[in-house]
Amino acid sequence: MFARVRRRGTILWFATLILVFVLAGTHLAVSYALVGEFDPRFALADAGMAALFFVPAAWYIGSLTDERQRHAGQELLLRVLQEPRNIRDTATEALTLLVSAGVGQAGVIAVADEEDEVLRVVAAAGYPEGWVLRASPLHLVGSGQPVVRREEDPPPWVAPLGNTFGKRPWVARIPLVRSDNVIGLVILVARREGVLQDTSVLAAIADQLSAALEHAALYEAAYRRELDLEGQDQRRREFIAAISHEIRTPLTSIQAFAELLLLDRGSMDAGAESLVTSLTLGVGRLNSLVADLIDLGRAGRQAHEVHTTELDVVELLRSADAVLRPAFLLREQSLVLEVPEHPLHAVADQRLLEQVVMSLLSNANRHAPPGGSVVLRARPTGDGHVRLEVEDSGPGIPPEERERIFEPYYRVPRTDGAGVPGSGLGLAVARQLIDQQDGRIWVESAEHGGACFMVEVRASRERVG
Repeated sequence: MFARVRRRGTILWFATLILVFVLAGTHLAVSYALVGEFDPRFALADAGMAALFFVPAAWYIGSLTDERQRHAGQELLLRVLQEPRNIRDTATEALTLLVSAGVGQAGVIAVADEEDEVLRVVAAAGYPEGWVLRASPLHLVGSGQPVVRREEDPPPWVAPLGNTFGKRPWVARIPLVRSDNVIGLVILVARREGVLQDTSVLAAIADQLSAALEHAALYEAAYRRELDLEGQDQRRREFIAAISHEIRTPLTSIQAFAELLLLDRGSMDAGAESLVTSLTLGVGRLNSLVADLIDLGRAGRQAHEVHTTELDVVELLRSADAVLRPAFLLREQSLVLEVPEHPLHAVADQRLLEQVVMSLLSNANRHAPPGGSVVLRARPTGDGHVRLEVEDSGPGIPPEERERIFEPYYRVPRTDGAGVPGSGLGLAVARQLIDQQDGRIWVESAEHGGACFMVEVRASRERVG
């Protein structure tokens, strides 16, 4: 590329020189034919005119050649930026392009090591295979500007090239500077000076390569960050799995003890029976929390197996009402079930949808005040879906918080300072379970205050209504 540009400039220069000689010679020949004798004054005038024409022309041709070479230097490394690469691959690709374009016949690229404040070789071209792994760190010496000269005593990093470039090879040291900081160094070796004599071309190459290496450094940082986040997520899932199983083991014993006590409720007075009932409800809530933890870990790995089937939503809601109604009675809350008298068929995973409904009801039970009310309803939407709603008489959810509540562990701040039991996992798990069934879940304000959680799943096409 660079040799071609230089060759074209040389051809244009010689063509201009020949044109000047032809014009001067023609003028002298015509003058001789008209006058009949050779007049030195004509020759002197022609020489002056030729100089006046040739000098600006030669300067223009040289400037044009330099500009074309600078342009070639700017375009040469653009392809390196077209796709993300790490620093080593970027340096290798760039050096390969520089050598194939004839800027140098061999070369080295070293990048700054922040820990040791030295330049470590990351790529080489024209060197023996595996030399990069054995290369010693380099040190930048000089003003930070490109330096080109013939080496009388080749340094150690030129020695591995042998006698390929003669006893006095041309060597260019091109610092790579970004934001006034040296981030690397390019060393190019050639038998003849060639393109290396044009420092403007070397500066253009340095600018492009600096940008490419900076881009590669950002890519590596983003990649490391992604790996770190994946590692954190994996550790989180492992922690959730471990703590869940550790909690579940004693819960099994406590639940069995509570069930044994309930078998003898006939011999208990009202106070004792109330305590056993509270114990049973507490164990149930802890079991629900452990299930949420396990499901959250599974959802993070997309490990849920979804088995969709046709089910009766009315029957599912009646079952959830029967299971959780004691928790509402304990807080003196009314649980109103508003469902059609006839079956309402939907296509979903019955186990997962039931878990979502139970989670929403448990959430409403915690946030509705004692003596408050919760409404559980279901209806067709008319657009091929079945909608389930859980409406409570609690404090409601501000509009700016309605998406964040579905994030794991997030809790809406309470202005009254009251604490509400719960882990902040139930809604996050509910959204993941609904998303896996191609449904959707969201929250709006209830008609008389409070929050209204809505879930939509596909209605059965065969039997809707």
